[in-house]
Amino acid sequence: MRRRDVSPEELARIIRLRQSDTSWLQIQRDTGVSRRIAKRAFEEWGRSQAREELKAAREHVAAEEFRNHLHCLIKLALSLVNALYIPQPSRHPIPAKEVMLNLWQQNIVGEYGAYGLPGGDGRMVTYPPETCLRQNLILFKSLRAHTHEKVAWQALDKWEDAWDICTKVLNKLQEEASKTLLNTLNQRRKLRETIAGGSRKKDIVERMVDGTLYSVWETILADKPGQLPLAEAILRGDGIADVVFGKGRHNFGLVFTGIDLGKEAADTCIWVAENLISKREEEMIELANNVSTMRKAIDEFTEMLNPLILGPIILRTRCDLCPA
Repeated sequence: MRRRDVSPEELARIIRLRQSDTSWLQIQRDTGVSRRIAKRAFEEWGRSQAREELKAAREHVAAEEFRNHLHCLIKLALSLVNALYIPQPSRHPIPAKEVMLNLWQQNIVGEYGAYGLPGGDGRMVTYPPETCLRQNLILFKSLRAHTHEKVAWQALDKWEDAWDICTKVLNKLQEEASKTLLNTLNQRRKLRETIAGGSRKKDIVERMVDGTLYSVWETILADKPGQLPLAEAILRGDGIADVVFGKGRHNFGLVFTGIDLGKEAADTCIWVAENLISKREEEMIELANNVSTMRKAIDEFTEMLNPLILGPIILRTRCDLCPA
């Protein structure tokens, strides 16, 4: 015997009656559909509803997971852009790889669930650096997969190479400036004794070298490697003179008793800086070129990783972490 089909109208009535706790015998009487067929149709409808509800639930979870995924990638991208900068002269320079390692070891996303790890109630969670490193590198791989057709990621390698070249050259210039300043002070022993006696700092020579190199570096950053470096003494109200460097009057803690001594220290720093620029012209050009490389990379990432541009790119593409 051919199986009897239940019409949509009959099924709707069976569902309504059964959901009102009507017995199967009464449903048979009211609809004219045998209780066995009515029950089978109702159960098939129930299984279909369960599948649809599960599908909807999965779609909701997938949407939430993708929203979280998008949030993570955008925060990671913004943190990466903020981590790309141009180094300053330092007594203890660090390589570019260490700059990036310091970034990846941070809890960049910072919110519960963002790393797929246990936390609590949407509050900030503290993860060990090695955990953040592992999870951030996974997210970074995902970011590159989404953007490989739009973002020139090789620029990051160029930024790292340029950073390391600059720090290496700056370290050499620092040694040269220190040597030149010490030679100058040794030749002018009275000046050395006066500066040492009139300063309130024990590491006065190191501070003068720091200021000298900063004034040279400022000309590089201004894309004017041949420009004269700036250093000047500024008199306070209490008769104390501060020696400051560059247009921003950066202070390295060079403090002297009296404006004349301050001016003499500033003039000495300028002489050392000018000597450095004239003798190390090739290094100055090398620094200027690598600063230009870093700036170009920073500008490219700042534009392409802007959330207004990055968001639509992520929405149009997929990676291995994207919810199915």
